[in-house]
Amino acid sequence: MSTTSLTIQRLPSHYIGLRGKVLAYAGDNTAGGRFAPYSDGVVFHGRAGFRAARSYTGGLLCVIDPAVYMRDRGQGAGARLFPESSVEAVQAQMDAGADCLLAPSRFPTERDTKSINALLNEGESFIDAARIEAPSSPAFVPTIIRFDELTDDRWVGPIRSSGLPIATVFAGYGDPLATARQLEGAIRIVDAAAVSFVLRCDTSAVGLMALEATAGSIGTSSSVRHLWLPTRHPRGRAPSRNLFVPRFANWMKAEFITRSAVDPDLDDLFRCDCPVCGPSGDVRLLTEVEEEMQDSHSIASAVRLAREVLEADSPISAWQVVCQSAVDAYDELESLGISGPAKSGALKAWLSILG
Repeated sequence: MSTTSLTIQRLPSHYIGLRGKVLAYAGDNTAGGRFAPYSDGVVFHGRAGFRAARSYTGGLLCVIDPAVYMRDRGQGAGARLFPESSVEAVQAQMDAGADCLLAPSRFPTERDTKSINALLNEGESFIDAARIEAPSSPAFVPTIIRFDELTDDRWVGPIRSSGLPIATVFAGYGDPLATARQLEGAIRIVDAAAVSFVLRCDTSAVGLMALEATAGSIGTSSSVRHLWLPTRHPRGRAPSRNLFVPRFANWMKAEFITRSAVDPDLDDLFRCDCPVCGPSGDVRLLTEVEEEMQDSHSIASAVRLAREVLEADSPISAWQVVCQSAVDAYDELESLGISGPAKSGALKAWLSILG
């Protein structure tokens, strides 16, 4: 796939302030303000997100994702009515101090073109209200797209025809961008939107921003890096702690990082000089500190990596270098005979696309 075919987005004036912004999507709303010093702003979510936003004093961008779609996952019934009108939804976010507005969005059982167009029409109503009630605020329509829908392009035509600013939420049982076909589908959606915001993602948000997505947010926990789908096979144990490791451009289980602490051959792989770790830091030293500091490190180092890519002369070339370096780091683990995490499918997908 040629990445040079994407259209450079010409932003309306009230969207320009979002260009290149990397926000933290708070898994825990009450901790959202803690991530503000390490990012360009915070995305709060759900009903509790409105309360958290009102007390937010970070001084940077504040966004509230109503996340109504969370209640629709795995439901057999069709989409229910929204609890408020478009004007009321806009006003509620403004009253809570949001700088960028997000339409309430559904994730109904029906996933055909008719249903998609109906959802976009509801989103258009919100955008129209935002232009009247908050003309200087950027506003987006979240679209909740399943991993299998990325490969059949069912959203691309309707999104392009709508002319709407779109915030992408990619949903899957694991990483919905883990294959080249799924990632190519995500890129086509970014291209189809009049203005695009990668709403909740992992570091693939960086690559999508390098390909002209206006802004992005990186999830601070595994539950908000993508929208996970319910499965009939429940987890056998509670999810383990994860920390972001810059050299791998990915999160790794804390238990693996702990086991790696005694191996000096791995020193270079775990170096980190993010604002939390400081100069010549080492991610392995964080396994013994409180979880709040671990989470702060993860978002600080992920956003730092994003900024380095986006500020490069050629962001997409810089992102390709990051992906290749990460894959090489995984190869180095393997060459040392260390049983560790499997290579990130998304990293391999990016390299496959970028060549």
